[in-house]
Amino acid sequence: MSRRFLFALVAGSALLSGATADPAPVPAARAPEKARPTGTDAILAFLHEQEVVWGDESVNNIPLVELLQKMTKWSGLNFTINDEAFKESQVNDIKEKKPKVVATQLRGMTGHQFLSVVLESVDATYLVRGARIEIVPHSFAMRVTRAVRRGAPEDDEQIGVAEPLVSMNVKEKPLNEAVALIGERYDLTVVVAPQAGDARTGFVSARLLNVPADKALDLLAVQCDLRVVRQGNTFLVTSRDHANELTAERVDRIKRETELEQLKNPPMPWGVPGPPKPEPKP
Repeated sequence: MSRRFLFALVAGSALLSGATADPAPVPAARAPEKARPTGTDAILAFLHEQEVVWGDESVNNIPLVELLQKMTKWSGLNFTINDEAFKESQVNDIKEKKPKVVATQLRGMTGHQFLSVVLESVDATYLVRGARIEIVPHSFAMRVTRAVRRGAPEDDEQIGVAEPLVSMNVKEKPLNEAVALIGERYDLTVVVAPQAGDARTGFVSARLLNVPADKALDLLAVQCDLRVVRQGNTFLVTSRDHANELTAERVDRIKRETELEQLKNPPMPWGVPGPPKPEPKP
């Protein structure tokens, strides 16, 4: 067998084996990574969607400023303390204040739940301000958001915002789901009345930042031509006519109670001296 023939045979075998061999695997295309939220969207995600990363260390042993620095490290968010606002409220040591939290477990909380528990113990709250979370006194939050004060003016221990400040993004969501979500995230009792009819499933959208809960619910309900009526600690979402009926009933009840009180304690006639005042003790 000639040398030329052997070379041709070997070359042909090589070509044949290459044609029948399995082709090299082609790596699958990687799915594009979902863009991480930034700015205010990142803060809203932290407040309601992410769990707080906290170990076994007690928050009660850490000054507030250091605690916020730790939160910045694992969340990547910017926390600030409005020191001037605290000084106006006669609080000069807010950065060094340590929380007084009584809780067996802080892990598993959302950012909002964690901040609410910690800040309430130092008579403070938070506001979402662009790309940062600002720690402020209750009085400052009430002034900025025009929120109603909790407690009587003379009761310093009960000072605070009457309704939680809602910060969340609602986009094309049925009304009944949106108000239920607010109730779940901010520990509120929200009921949609049967009188709301099909309007309860109307789609609503709103970007809410530092809005008192009662106003936030109003802003969503009015988009479906519904109204919100406060019944004790419950928010009732219902039709406009039903809301008017409930309001009228409440006004009549207050009027009857006032008239009954006046019958029990009638005012003294004009010119008739009242009972003598007791003599002051020496």
